[in-house]
Amino acid sequence: MNDQHQWRYDRLSWPQMKAAIARKPQPVVAIPFGAVEDHGPHLPLSTDNDILEAILKETAQRSQGELLILPTIPFGLDEHHMDFPGTISIQMETSLAYVAQTAISVARHGFTHILIVNGHGSNHPITDLAARKCVLETGMICANTTINAAIDPTLAAEVIEKYRQGGPGSISHAGEFETAIMLHILPEYVQMDKAQRELGQIKLKYFNWDHPEPSVFGWQDFWSRMSVTGICGDAAAATAEFGKLAFEATVTHFLEMVLEFRTIPLRERVDHH
Repeated sequence: MNDQHQWRYDRLSWPQMKAAIARKPQPVVAIPFGAVEDHGPHLPLSTDNDILEAILKETAQRSQGELLILPTIPFGLDEHHMDFPGTISIQMETSLAYVAQTAISVARHGFTHILIVNGHGSNHPITDLAARKCVLETGMICANTTINAAIDPTLAAEVIEKYRQGGPGSISHAGEFETAIMLHILPEYVQMDKAQRELGQIKLKYFNWDHPEPSVFGWQDFWSRMSVTGICGDAAAATAEFGKLAFEATVTHFLEMVLEFRTIPLRERVDHH
């Protein structure tokens, strides 16, 4: 595993893969699961996949062979965004089966620690069930996580609270976070002259679309009934500087998480009947 693509699962030959499986400790295998959907008039439809792939690539390169990345599964559960041109939507049952079979295939070769890494909010319940299905069918350790702070701010929470300019409600979908990250990784695809501030989403005592107040219940409506432009947040507040800080924090903490995840022991089951 000395070639320049050692972090790409599919760039290994089968003898190299066999060697990776035999390593002690093994590398963690990550399965990226993204989406192609509207991200306002200023960002490309590929935004979720772009952010997911950039963070995973940087993390894998820093891991020095401790993380292998599969090609991104590019389309997810997105029917609620279909009112915006260009969105690709895959049925939830099909998405679940596809992602689960991918993880199960990896486990069947002998990899013991597998992460399904989500980059799109509505994929979260699918990744949870797919990881559970992999565990139940193979006995390996498979978990799901989200690394896009527009969905889950955990990995970049400190940076968001300290450096964001838009204030409460600015992050969410196609808002300050995603726009800033794209300004950092792919500025040529960001049209800041079209970036807008749209903060009109519902905020209740027990429900909130944005950070830092968590929602007690989950709810997902058709996006065109929630947003005029496809934005939920303050895209106009985004800067490349904030994007760089958020990107670095996410990569640093994700790598720490990957190395910690790998320490979970693979124990024997006990039948108590």
